Amino acid sequence: MAQKKEAKSVKAPAKTAAKKAPASKAKAAAPKTASKSKAAATREIEFKAYSPASGSVAVAGDFNGWKPVALKKGKNGNWGGKIKLASGIHQYKLVFDGQFWQTDNANPERISDGHGGENSVVRV
Repeated sequence: MAQKKEAKSVKAPAKTAAKKAPASKAKAAAPKTASKSKAAATREIEFKAYSPASGSVAVAGDFNGWKPVALKKGKNGNWGGKIKLASGIHQYKLVFDGQFWQTDNANPERISDGHGGENSVVRV
């Protein structure tokens, strides 16, 4: 019976040592984890619009300084493109023919733009 107690007491410090070892490894690995967090904090979002009569369609939002980024024209009047966005809530509008700024009809989530209109919202 005394041997069993000794075995348990020997195992207990080993478990304690094992718990301390990963903590020190975690500190050493922190910079790598931080860079992985940055990669995980962005996601590629696809923007789409149907506008067969438009010569160009772009997306502009708080994620790109409200500077329109062109979408690519696809088949049958469909436009689309992907943009990497950081996690969070972003406001945007679609820009048709370089001059008509409109909310995204395919996205019902909106927020006031502070000028009497609305912006579409995307959550990442």
